[in-house]
Amino acid sequence: MKTAIDTAQIIPALAGVPETMLWTIWTRSAYAQGPDSLLHDPLLIDLMERIDYPFPEHFGRPSAIHAIRSRYADERIRDFLKRSRGAAVVVLGEGLETQFWRVDNETVQWYSVDLPESIAIRRELLPSHPRNHLLECSALDFTWMERIEVASRQPVFISAAGLLMYFSEGQVVDMFQEITRRFPGGGEIFFDTIPPWFSRKTLRGWRMSPHYTAPQMPFGLALGDLPALIARVPQLHLLTALNYSQPYPAHMRSFNLLSRIPLIHRRLAPGLIHCRFGE
Repeated sequence: MKTAIDTAQIIPALAGVPETMLWTIWTRSAYAQGPDSLLHDPLLIDLMERIDYPFPEHFGRPSAIHAIRSRYADERIRDFLKRSRGAAVVVLGEGLETQFWRVDNETVQWYSVDLPESIAIRRELLPSHPRNHLLECSALDFTWMERIEVASRQPVFISAAGLLMYFSEGQVVDMFQEITRRFPGGGEIFFDTIPPWFSRKTLRGWRMSPHYTAPQMPFGLALGDLPALIARVPQLHLLTALNYSQPYPAHMRSFNLLSRIPLIHRRLAPGLIHCRFGE
């Protein structure tokens, strides 16, 4: 019998953005089981069985969005590692994401960058691994870039899934500019966006349940405005920009039909963005 994790000393340390790591494992786990699952993630299922936390009371009914985002990012990273064996992958604001164990090719050097309280919980709840390096700092503290060991001209993959909406647009542009400057071997970046209407909803106080209000998400970006943002970072080049329904439409049938209307796709839909930088 599995022993439940005593979260009495762990979970209370979480508030604001770090607490969203519990929201995302709740929704991902719902789509990591069954014949139509989006993720094969036994470590996540084991983790959920051991955490004593009122997930449905706080976060409500799970949707497919976080599993879609993780699955899409998995595929981008796997493809990158096939072309760049031994390269580094950096995940900003990783929380309790178990992506390393899903995509590990036995050579990748994996860097998890997150706030100290989030890294402490990651250490407590997930296995340690010699190639999973835990860096305790904000993604906006650019010293993390100095700690990534990348061979000269070796590309790096940087994922910022579920993170940039908590920053300002200026902070996002500054970070992208610094990434393209600090890693001369270039690489790829994956991130997601929320549309401005949803950002405004969180700024007014988005109550997901009577027990939980989501953190404010100041940075909203319509897919139609993405080229203008990319243009502010000269070394950054857009590869793909999909809305959430496009990679696996069977899991978002209604929204997939609506998003075929150009106005909805360009102005109202959240996005999954994949870019390259450098040569």
